[in-house]
Amino acid sequence: MISYDDAVKLILSIAGPSQSVQKPLQEALGYALARNIYAALDQPPFHRSPLDGFAFRAADTAGAQPHSPTEFNVIGYIPAGTVFDTPLKQGEAVRIFTGAMLPLGADAVAAQEKVFYHDNSLFLERQYSVGENVARAGEDVLCGSLLLTAGSLLGPAELGLIASQGISDLPVYPRPRVAILTFGSELLEISDSLSVGKIYNSNRYLLEALVSRTGAIPDYRGKISDERDELAQAIVWACQEADFVLTTGGVSVGDHDLTPAAVAASGAEILFHRVAIKPGTPALAARFGNKIIFSLSGNPAAALVTFLQFVLPALQLARGIDWRQQVVKAVITKSFPRKKDQTRFLAANTIFSGGRFVSEPQSIQKSGVISSFRGVNSLIIVPPGLGELAADSMADVQLFPQIFDNLPFTGREQ
Repeated sequence: MISYDDAVKLILSIAGPSQSVQKPLQEALGYALARNIYAALDQPPFHRSPLDGFAFRAADTAGAQPHSPTEFNVIGYIPAGTVFDTPLKQGEAVRIFTGAMLPLGADAVAAQEKVFYHDNSLFLERQYSVGENVARAGEDVLCGSLLLTAGSLLGPAELGLIASQGISDLPVYPRPRVAILTFGSELLEISDSLSVGKIYNSNRYLLEALVSRTGAIPDYRGKISDERDELAQAIVWACQEADFVLTTGGVSVGDHDLTPAAVAASGAEILFHRVAIKPGTPALAARFGNKIIFSLSGNPAAALVTFLQFVLPALQLARGIDWRQQVVKAVITKSFPRKKDQTRFLAANTIFSGGRFVSEPQSIQKSGVISSFRGVNSLIIVPPGLGELAADSMADVQLFPQIFDNLPFTGREQ
C-alpha cells in the first residue's frame, strides 16, 4: 500500500500537457495558453477621450474661476474613429466624443455636463491639469509587455485583452478526452427497470460531471461485463481513443474484483494499487504508453474523493494548467474519531467567518454515502498518526471552487 503523499507525487511526476493546437479566438474560451503572449501594440494606441466633452490645452485654463471663466473657441468636433488633423492653438477647443483620438496640442478633456457651451464658445470655470480626463496611449497595455503567461486559463477578460491586440488565433493545450468505463454485474442504466439485487449506474453520471467540471471531455464507453479478458480489451480500446481512462468498480481484493488483473492483462504498467487513504483505499493507477488509467472504487463517495485527489490534478496538468491544491487552515466544528494509519478525507462545508475559515464535517462519512456530498464545498484532511479530530481544533481543508460551486467560502463574511 502506497502513502497518500507518494501517490500524489507519482501522479504529478508523469502527468503533463500534450502537443498544443491553434484555436480561433472565438473558440478558445476555457482553454489554457500554450505559450506566453506579448503585446504587439499600445492599448489604447493613442491618447483618447474616455467621455463626451471638449478637448483643449490645459495650460489655457490657468487662472480660470467661476467669476472669471476662460473662454475657448470651439473649432470642430471629433466622433470616435475619426481624426482631427488641425493642431489646437491657444484658446481653441474641439467637441470630442467617447473613444475619439485627441487632436495634436490637446492634453485635457472637460465633461460636457460640467461646462457651459454656447454658439461655438466654451467657458471653463476652473483650472485643468495636463492629462485630466485623458486615456493615455499605453495606459492599459504597453507594446512589448507580457500580456498573458503560458498556462493562463482563457476567460472572457483574457479573450478581450487578446482581441484588443488584433490576435485572431492562439496556441492552446487541447482538452483531454477521458474514457469512462463502469464495471459491475449489479449495475443498471437509468432507463432500465429496477430489479431485486440491482442498482442504477450512478457513477457514470457522477464521473461524467466531474470530468466536465475539470474542463476535460467525458466519453462514456458503457458498462463492461465482469470477465477479465473483456475488461482488458475494453481498456486497450479506450486507451487507443482517449487520453485518460477512468474506471469504477471491481478494484478491491475480492474474488470478483477483476479490475487489477484486467489492467495488468491490457499491458499497462501498474503504478500503484491501494493507497493509505479513506475513503478510496482500493484506488489504482496505471500507465499505458503515454496514457494514464485510473481505477476507482465502485462506492460513489470513495470514487468522488479519489477523483479529487488523483484524477483532478492529472487532468489539470494535461490541460496545461499549473495546478496547485488550494488548502486553508480552518476551525473544525465537530469532533471525528478515526483510525491512525490512513489519511482521512471528510466531506465538509467551509465558510469564511469572523476573519477565519470554519469547516463543518458532514454527520455521515461512508464510502457508499454520496448524499453526504450535498451542499459541501471542501474536504477536511485528517493526517495519519492523529487520533480523534477534536472540535474547535485546526485542520487543513482542501477547497474545490472549480468542482463544488454551490456554496461560496473565500473572502466572504457569512
